[in-house]
Amino acid sequence: MTEYYSPSDFIKSPKYDAHIHYCTSDDSFVRKAKKANMRLLTINTNYDFLPLDTQFEISQSLHTRYPDIFNFVCSFDATNFASKTFAEDTIKHIKNCITVGAVGVKIWKNIGMSLKNASGQYVMADDPVFAPIFTFLEKERIPLLAHLGEPRNCWLPVELMTTSRDKGYFSKSPDFHMYRHPEMPTYEQHIMTQDRILERYPELIFVGAHLGSMEWSLEEVAKRLDRFPNFYVDLSERFHYIIKHTFENRSLIIDFFEKYQHRILYGSDHIVAKYNRWKWVSYFPQAFMYLMLMHSYQVYKKHWLFFATSKVIKTEKMSIRGLKLPKTIVDCIFAKNTQSVYFNQ
Repeated sequence: MTEYYSPSDFIKSPKYDAHIHYCTSDDSFVRKAKKANMRLLTINTNYDFLPLDTQFEISQSLHTRYPDIFNFVCSFDATNFASKTFAEDTIKHIKNCITVGAVGVKIWKNIGMSLKNASGQYVMADDPVFAPIFTFLEKERIPLLAHLGEPRNCWLPVELMTTSRDKGYFSKSPDFHMYRHPEMPTYEQHIMTQDRILERYPELIFVGAHLGSMEWSLEEVAKRLDRFPNFYVDLSERFHYIIKHTFENRSLIIDFFEKYQHRILYGSDHIVAKYNRWKWVSYFPQAFMYLMLMHSYQVYKKHWLFFATSKVIKTEKMSIRGLKLPKTIVDCIFAKNTQSVYFNQ
């Protein structure tokens, strides 16, 4: 007999946020997550919101304090790719990170979208300079989390983008709005790069962040899941696309989650930090943290209710009935797949 969750089961159900960015030593978010039976996997990223070393120090410290509920994925400075000892130094760095608790390695969209070689060409993730690193990860069975490229909307004018969230993000982030930069690699080039890595390293445990940047088409995601047995995707910051797909074809998305229930990881992409663009935050950091906690808790609950129950969920522009997936599928997406991929459990 198929079992289902009820809305009251949210707290007690097992949950893992497999894609969060924890950028403060304040542990209040961790403690709040623990009360909600939510474990956290923070992702170190080669981006300028905090130096990589600082992200690593925060991650290691919180993991030491909360080893059962707080874990982390490390990263490396890809801007040093031209160094003769880049691969050797990076592998050494990864080994050190794994030794102190990291459970995977992250590469980010700066590879393919900002890094250039001496000839002025963009360095893609399948460049030979990264080959020894991927070979090492494949051999050691260390998962690779890859954010390559951006949503396909990124290559469209803002007015033609298909979601309001993308319109808002790219209108405020012109450096990463590829429509404004026709000289840069195309969306198709980024997806082809990802495919080539999966082909070259078939035993590499590869997690495609943000639905593998194929959020616009679950059919495209499914093709890769069918073709590459070690390919997984996380849902981080793509819930609005899931809602969009559900509104357009509910049966399609239910079939997708049923068929690929063991290959999908829940993640939020929340940034936990005591800074923000609003000036008042620097004067009232605890108030800001409290508001962030409340917001994140409500987001977690809304996402879980959508997948686990038939409760009507309110989004930015519509209300939609939850998918009410069986308990076994919900547990896979929200907990078991993360445990399997990153912890071999």
